Amino acid sequence: MSSKTVNARSLVLYELDLFIDCIRAVDPELKPDEATVLAAVALHQMSELLREKPVLIQRFREAAAKIKSKAHDD
Repeated sequence: MSSKTVNARSLVLYELDLFIDCIRAVDPELKPDEATVLAAVALHQMSELLREKPVLIQRFREAAAKIKSKAHDD
């Protein structure tokens, strides 16, 4: 696995931890494992949300274009 992939996965885990913290802020009574499961549910439902909101798909495409452009500049 490349170092870029390792770094990208580390970023995902960092952001996931922040998302789990956000979920627990919404419902402080959730245990860490429960908030983690809820985060997994939210990720699972993301594709449906994207299909319902074309503007989100466009934002993903724009972000992807920026990432690809940056990769070509490196």
